[in-house]
Amino acid sequence: MRKRMLRLAIVLASVVALMLGVVTPVLAETSQNVTVTATPAFIAISNAPGTWAPNDIEGDGVTPKGFTAPDTVYYSNPLGDELSPSDPVADGECRFTLTNTSTIPIDLTVNFPDFTGGDASANTDTDGSNGVGEFGAFSYFSSDDYSTDKVVAKSTGSDTAFAALAATTDIKWGLTYESQSDAWTSGSAMTSTVVITATAS
Repeated sequence: MRKRMLRLAIVLASVVALMLGVVTPVLAETSQNVTVTATPAFIAISNAPGTWAPNDIEGDGVTPKGFTAPDTVYYSNPLGDELSPSDPVADGECRFTLTNTSTIPIDLTVNFPDFTGGDASANTDTDGSNGVGEFGAFSYFSSDDYSTDKVVAKSTGSDTAFAALAATTDIKWGLTYESQSDAWTSGSAMTSTVVITATAS
């Protein structure tokens, strides 16, 4: 009888322990972590080469190579700066290579400010045509149709010349310069610094 009661006591103790395990609440998590990763919309571009002297490629047959004539159109076309680019523009018709080193797609604008030095002339800032004391300018990009897609390169405030260039890609592009319609009075060199600006698409 004593053995039986001892066995019964052990069983009861086990049942009580089991019940206590069931009804005792498990402690809940009191904190959780959230990892936040923020990649900056970083904008940066590079361009090469950084210079162009109109009429330095093949010459136009009117003035000596390296010298620009009045009322003349020049293209930064490696095949010859007197040759208008095609429709569509081919890579080989573009002097410059612009690389989007940004983390995001970008839009590009090209401004062609007034010349300084020598017989400095001013950008017409309107339709890309030249005039007395004024030059005209356009920018163009590979794969666009030159005849319809070229964009007037104003002194400031040019329209978007190329939209949504993907991150870490490059594109070929070029410039058109139409010299002032009247003759210059000196042979001193004049300079303009073209500005290419990238903004988020």
